[in-house]
Amino acid sequence: MVFSAFVVGSMILAIVTFNVLLAQTSFRMDAAQQRIDQLGQEQVDLVRQQATLSAPGRIAAWARRHDMRLPDDIRSLHVPSTQTAPAGIAGMSPQGAT
Repeated sequence: MVFSAFVVGSMILAIVTFNVLLAQTSFRMDAAQQRIDQLGQEQVDLVRQQATLSAPGRIAAWARRHDMRLPDDIRSLHVPSTQTAPAGIAGMSPQGAT
């Protein structure tokens, strides 16, 4: 009789503990979902703000207000290419044998 009461009491305690843990997990999941929703909305707002701030017309207007302009004479510099082997491979043939 005592053993049966102990087993039944242990099972009831285990069920109650399991329900408490389940409820806590549910609250944490709800809080996490709310945070995910909040961060998703913040991301949408930041992407919209980034698109607005990086618009070419806005950048051109800002440049004009700060007395910036395109250069009159644009020059390109060309560096002659050299065909040298990378460091440490100086004595190797194209197939990798010396």
